[in-house]
Parts: sequence; structure tokens; C-alpha cells
Amino acid sequence: MNTLSNIPKIVSIEFQKARHKHFPLLFLAALLLDCAYLFYGTKAHSETWLNIFYALPIINTLVLSVLMAVIASQSVDMEHKGAMWNLLPTLESRASIYLGKLFFGFIALVLFCSFQIGMVLLGGKFLGFTGDIPSHIVPVLFFSELIGGMILYQLQCMLSLLFSSQFAALSIAFGGTLAGLFLAFISTDMWTPWSVFFSLSPIGMDYDKASRLMSLSLRSIPISDILLSLLYLIGTFLLGLLLFTRAEQGETLFSLHRQKVSRSMHSSLSPEFIKLKRNPIWIPFLLIPLISALIGTVNFVQNQGVLQYTWEDLWTQQSLFLGMFFLAPLIGILCSLLWRMEHQGSNWNLILTVTSPGKLVRDKWFTATLLSTLCMVWISFIYLLSGKILGLPGAVPAIFWMRILSAVLSIAAITALQSILSMFFHSFALPIALAFLGSLAGFTLTVKGAYYALPYSTLIYGMGSTSITGELNFPILLLSCAFYIFAALGIGILYLKKSDVRTHV
Repeated sequence: MNTLSNIPKIVSIEFQKARHKHFPLLFLAALLLDCAYLFYGTKAHSETWLNIFYALPIINTLVLSVLMAVIASQSVDMEHKGAMWNLLPTLESRASIYLGKLFFGFIALVLFCSFQIGMVLLGGKFLGFTGDIPSHIVPVLFFSELIGGMILYQLQCMLSLLFSSQFAALSIAFGGTLAGLFLAFISTDMWTPWSVFFSLSPIGMDYDKASRLMSLSLRSIPISDILLSLLYLIGTFLLGLLLFTRAEQGETLFSLHRQKVSRSMHSSLSPEFIKLKRNPIWIPFLLIPLISALIGTVNFVQNQGVLQYTWEDLWTQQSLFLGMFFLAPLIGILCSLLWRMEHQGSNWNLILTVTSPGKLVRDKWFTATLLSTLCMVWISFIYLLSGKILGLPGAVPAIFWMRILSAVLSIAAITALQSILSMFFHSFALPIALAFLGSLAGFTLTVKGAYYALPYSTLIYGMGSTSITGELNFPILLLSCAFYIFAALGIGILYLKKSDVRTHV
């Protein structure tokens, strides 16, 4: 009983923590992105309501999954700092802390789903959608969002507890989101927890290969999907409760602090590479492009009635979602990791006594750019290898190599911007969320022809994820990337020279 009575106080504390971590900004940005995706270019016709409600699970698989991961990571991350795991149980039971975090996530999720459904209904009425609102499916959509969101929030809380470094937990979240988004276009089966939104959707899609026409209709949600979603919900809750109540300081399953310290006191590696030496940052940089390529290749092979058996179409399937939505957040994870140590304890005061602001900013940018470029090389290798295995006719398009060069330049600009964002914000997850939002904004700008406006849009445009043989204005792209590189690095150096940094324990 004492555990339950303390939950309101803990929930209030969680909201206070979230307010200082820009939670309202993230909440509002996610809602605005949802509306932009759902209503941009929409025309009123007899099936519009079904189209909008069909698109909701798709956008939630992308936006709501990332939002829940970021909120959970921010909520749990503080417990890994200092001696928090030893201090907090002296004030409240671990079960109370865990339940308080879940109630906080539940309240945030209810608010998000309510605002989202309300904005969809008001937006449809404002735009003059024809026909009556299918009110009987609105509660189904609401509860499917609620169930799917809580599953991912509980899962992410558990991952954020298991990994003392949030880069691993967030990398898994982005990899799962990528897999869930791809699988949503292949099957409605609940393959992963990130597939729940689409599997519980009351609207189904039928595609006629002969006529190449798509039709939407109401469907009954299979009992097996409902039971499996409840299994995910209860299972993540119980497993998370078990881990939270048994966790001790320094006993997280994959704590990086348990690694042995390097025996060598001198190294030819720069300090930034030394910090990453025993950090498995290579795992997400290898696995997320590999997951994208595998699912894209399967989709390429299974949709030969729509796609052509060419190098060009293979590239669009392998790089489409990776370039548009996931590569920039992956770079954001790396940059947040590089700046994480500076934001802990009094490290800001210490490090600026042994190095100059210019060298510090440049070293971090160079490290992030080099590792991200290697990731781009890995993406290219997977593409060339899979094309050879599939026996695609002809040669690789000559413009492919210019696309890779353009992508590398865009990556250099993104790492500069993300590095400065990670320097400004003490939160590990916030710059990553901004990278994801930047990717969505970049996609919109690219569609409108303003690809030069942001580094995220130059990446989408430069990679040619929608059409590798499309237009490529390399001089404009080069000027845009150079501007963001020099501007971001210059602002970062000037900031460190002119401002006092704040330290947090």
C-alpha cells in the first residue's frame, strides 16, 4: 500500500524532470509532424477518412515509437548518474520508482493519443472531408495506440536500465522502429513489439497486382494479435519490474563501467577514439544498415510486379527509409555519446584546462565524421554485394559514386550540427530526437525542392534514396554542406570561448 501511495509524488517528480528536458517541445513537434504527414496534399473525397485512419498506425510506428524511446531514455538515464541507484532506494522503494515512471509514461501517452485523434478529427472537418466520421473505429485506434505505445515505453525503460550508456538502448529502439516500419509494408503480422500499431489497426489494405490499385476496408482484428499484444504488454511490465527491483549500482547487465581499463597509459589514438575504444558503438552502425538492406532486398524480390530488376530499384529499396529517417539519428547517437563524458560531474571544468575549445570541437567533429563515413562505406558494400548475389544485369549506375560522395559531404555537415547540439544540451536523447525531427523536415524540404536548406535534406537528396538516377546539383549541395560545417563549428568554438559551461552530477 505504501508503494502505491507514493506513486503520485514520483509521477510529479518525473514531470518536473521532463519539463527541464524539453519534453513539451518534443511532444508538440511530434504532433505537428503527425499532422503534416497526414494532411499534406490531402484532398477530400469519399474514402478520405479511411485513408487518414489507415495512415495513423504507419506514422505512429515511426514517430510515436521514437517519442516513447526518447521519453523513457530521459526518465531512466538519471538513475545511472553518480550513486543514484544507491541513493534512491533509501528514499523510495524501487517498485515505487518503476511504477511512477510507468504512470508518467502512461499519462504522457494518453495525452498524446488524445491530442492526435482530436487533431485528426478537427483537421478532417476543417478540410471538409465528405461522409460521416467512422466513430466506431476511433476508440479502437485510440486503444491500439495506447497499447502499442505502452509496450514500447516499458520495453525502452527496461533497455535503458540494462545499458548504462543510452546509445545502446536508443540504437535498439531505432533498429526496431526501422524493422517495424519495413514489416508494416510487407505483413500485418505482429513480428516485433514495433509492429503492434499496424497489427491492431481496424483498417486493412488490399492490393491488386493486375490493376496496381489499392483499396481500403474495415477489418476484424485477429484474436491472436490481440492476445499477443497483451502478452507483450504484460511481459514487458513484469520483466521491467523484476529488473528494477533487483538492480544495484554498477550491476546493469551491459554496464560499460565493468570493462577493464586499458593497461596502456599512452596511446597513439586521439582522446575521442580512446573513449570509444571499449564502447560497442560499431554494433548499431553495422546492424541498422544491415537490417535496412535485408528487409529492402526481400521487398525488392517480392515486388517485381511493381519494381524493375535493376540496380536502381535495389538501391531505392535498401536506402529509402535509412536515408530519410534513420541515418541522421544514428549519427546523433554517436555525437551524443562523444559529448556525454563532458556533461558528467565537473568534467567541463577539467577538460577546458587541458585543451582549447577549437581543438575539442574539431576532434569530436572529425571522429564522428570518420565513423559515420565508414558506415556509408558499409552501406555501399552491402548494396554492391547483394546486387551481385541477386545477379542484377548490367553495371552499377555511374552516378552511384557521386551519390556516395554527396552523402559523405552531407554526413560531415550533419555531424557538425549534431555535435554542436550535443554540446549545447545535457540530455543524451534530446539531440537524437532533434536529428529524427530534422530528417522528417528534410524529407518535406526535399519534396518541395528546397534540398539545400538543411543537412538532413541534402543527405536525402544526395543519396538518391527515391531515385538514384534523378537530378543531382552537386555544386549547390557542396555549398550548403560547407556552410553548415563552418557555421556549426564556428558557433561551437565561439560558445565555449565566450560562455561559462554548467556542470551536472
